[in-house]
Amino acid sequence: MLRLSFNQDGSRLASAGFDRLAKVWDAHTGNELFSLYGNTSNVFGVSFSPDGKYLATAGADGSIRTYVLQMDELISLAKARLTRTLTIEECQKFLHVAICP
Repeated sequence: MLRLSFNQDGSRLASAGFDRLAKVWDAHTGNELFSLYGNTSNVFGVSFSPDGKYLATAGADGSIRTYVLQMDELISLAKARLTRTLTIEECQKFLHVAICP
C-alpha cells in the first residue's frame, strides 16, 4: 500500500497500491467495500472529491483516473454508454452487485 485518503466525514478510506488497484474501505469496520480497476501501472495516490462522489487516482505511468463512487450515478453512466447488456460477472466485478439492474 502506498497512500491512504479519508473521505470528508471519515467513513471511508481509500488505498493505493502496487497491485494497480485503488481500494475503498469502510473506515469503521475495516471491511473492503470494492476495488477500482483500470490503472495500467502502480497506483501512487488516491484522493476523494470534497463531496465524496468521486475518487481520483494517480498512476506511476503519469495517468490520472477519476472513478464514480455512487452506485446510482454509476449505473446511469453505464446504461448511457453500453451497447449491450452486462454479464452477471461484469455486474459483480464492476458494479459490485449480485444481480444486474
